[in-house]
Amino acid sequence: MRRQIPVVLSTVPRVALADGTPTVPDITESSSTRPKLETVSPRAWRALFLTSLATVLVGFNSTATNIALDDIQAGFTGATAADVGWGVAGFFIGTAAFMPLAGRLADRIGRKLIFQLGLLLFALSAVFSAVAPTVLTLNLSRVLQAIAGAALLPASLALVLPLFPKSRRSTAVGLWSAAGPLGAGVAPAASAFILAAAGWRAVYLVSAPIALLMFWGGWKMLKELPIPSNQQRLDLVGAGAGTIAVAAVVTAIMQGRVWGYSSPITITVALIGGGALGLFIVNSSRHPEPLLNLHLLRRRGVLVANTVNFLGSITSSPLWIVWPLFMKNVWNFSTLQVGLGITLGPVAAGCSTLLFSRLADRIGSIGLCRFGTMLQMVAVSWHLTQLGSEVNFWFDFAPGIVMYGLGWGMSIPLLNGVALEWVEEKFFAETNGLFGTLRYASGAIGTAMVFALLTTNAGVEALPYYERILAVFLVATTLSAMAMWIPVGKSPLRSSSAP
Repeated sequence: MRRQIPVVLSTVPRVALADGTPTVPDITESSSTRPKLETVSPRAWRALFLTSLATVLVGFNSTATNIALDDIQAGFTGATAADVGWGVAGFFIGTAAFMPLAGRLADRIGRKLIFQLGLLLFALSAVFSAVAPTVLTLNLSRVLQAIAGAALLPASLALVLPLFPKSRRSTAVGLWSAAGPLGAGVAPAASAFILAAAGWRAVYLVSAPIALLMFWGGWKMLKELPIPSNQQRLDLVGAGAGTIAVAAVVTAIMQGRVWGYSSPITITVALIGGGALGLFIVNSSRHPEPLLNLHLLRRRGVLVANTVNFLGSITSSPLWIVWPLFMKNVWNFSTLQVGLGITLGPVAAGCSTLLFSRLADRIGSIGLCRFGTMLQMVAVSWHLTQLGSEVNFWFDFAPGIVMYGLGWGMSIPLLNGVALEWVEEKFFAETNGLFGTLRYASGAIGTAMVFALLTTNAGVEALPYYERILAVFLVATTLSAMAMWIPVGKSPLRSSSAP
């Protein structure tokens, strides 16, 4: 790594579909076998716009305050970087832990109802975060906000997909999936302006009126779907075990640097996490309606897509912490300079998503996903080898962030669509829940790694610490790109009706 000063950027990640009929033609299919693209009603586009705004809201709040971590820490007497970091990690933990349960509740009592309740809770938690008197109450408010976000995500896509014809669902899913990560990508830039004008508390508060306006729009625009009958008991054991597993693993990683990674307490917490994970897996295999249907991983497309999703998400969300910290504390960029500097990533990702989500309807997703994950790997490698103490934004930073954005846009929004091609329509919600939960759980683990490895984050002496975390991210993106080359083949649901 050249001794210069760094910067970084990313876009995050999310959802797609399939039923017994082909929705995304295979890349090897001839033009004569490609399905005709059907017309989408204006109502469907309006519903997609509204529900995508919900994912933008969740994505925005996952990274909005990353640029303000120093300001938040200074706002609470005696708060440490790790204390503030728990607000970031807690958001990912809460979302990953509650999303499957929220999906089940939506199926039981109504998807529109859960969606609307999620918006109200999101507005309330935004106010709580903005007025929090201590760092502990702020972190608890963030967990509450994560629960609200988890309620929005599974219900929103389920409300939209039935409105789209099968030949256009890849477009709908790609756009919906990209909205949240793009919101996360734009958040630091938007937050920079809000910080300069009104301070970090306003960054939280701004979500409240937006959520309330969306609540009004959902009440007017969305229609409730029929509630499935003959449902089994809720998987409360799975909910508890899954939450403990993610929280314990993240705690062991983040607090291990304080307690010592070989200390009895760290080892005990890690063992609790491993035991809870084992219980979750066993329970999921036996429960009639588990929170996460792990049996779906027996289908090759679902397994490959979620493996790539999990490995890639270790990097995609946490990069939004690393890049602003690096630009601000090593390159000494101002808050506004950081915000403007990282906008290249969301712009590249947005353009890439719009182009390739539509293209996937015609040529298939696998080839695009393979090239996109490789491009992300090259981008992280570029930043690892080029960023240093000397500020050279346009050569050292810009190429990496543009490559990452382009690669993300042509792969991550399409991945869930690859998984959904392998399941019947009745498994759409479960497949989406599995994909989203793994993404947020992986993001929580990656975030914990950032705060564990960046024990020094300011000045030239911090360069080795940034090198370490970028090296970890390079390993994760490389494994993700390699996993994408596992042969997927053609879903049996393409050529035969769903059983």
